[in-house]
Amino acid sequence: LSVVPYYNKPTQEGIYRHFAAIADAVDIPIIVYNVPGRTVASIAVETLARLAKIANIVGTKDATGDVARLSREREDIQKDFAWLSGDDGSVLGYMAHGGRGAISVTSNIAPRLCADFQDACLKGEFAKARVIQDRLIGVHDVLFVEASPAPTKYAASLLGLCSDEVRLPIVPATEAARVKIKDVLAKAKLLG
Repeated sequence: LSVVPYYNKPTQEGIYRHFAAIADAVDIPIIVYNVPGRTVASIAVETLARLAKIANIVGTKDATGDVARLSREREDIQKDFAWLSGDDGSVLGYMAHGGRGAISVTSNIAPRLCADFQDACLKGEFAKARVIQDRLIGVHDVLFVEASPAPTKYAASLLGLCSDEVRLPIVPATEAARVKIKDVLAKAKLLG
C-alpha cells in the first residue's frame, strides 16, 4: 500500500512516474492509495489507468469519497483490479459501483459486522448491507471525531483490545470525544 505523494502537490506525470519507479524497484504487488484529504494531491482516473498497465500495480485504495469515480475507473481499466474503499462512510455506494472490498478503520472495532457487510455486498444483498451500514454509520463518523487514530484506539480500549496509548503528534482522545465514542458504541450495541 503506497500513498499518493504529499506536500509537494506533484503533477499527474509526477504521480505516474513516482508509482512507476516504485513498481520497477520492487517485485511485490502494489496498491495505490488515493487519499487527497490527507495528501492534498489526488490521482486522476486517467493516471490510475496508465498505472494499471504496470504488472505489479494490482489495485487502489480509494478514500476520495467519490463513489461514482469507481465507475469511470472500471471503464478505463479493463482488467482484474482490486478496487478497495478506504472510506467507511461511503463504502456501501463504493461496493454498489463495483468495489471489491475495503481497508476499513471500523473493522478494527466491529470486525464481524464489517465482514458480514462485505459478504452481503459481494453477494449483491444490498438491503442486508444497508441494515449493517445503518447500524455502523455513527461508528464510522465518531472514529474521526478527532485526529486518527486516537478515537479508534480509545474505542478499542473500551472493547479490551488494547490501551488507548498513541504517539505524538497524536494525543489521546479528549474527554468530550470519549463520551461521544462510548455513546455511539453503546448505540451500535458494540459494548458488552
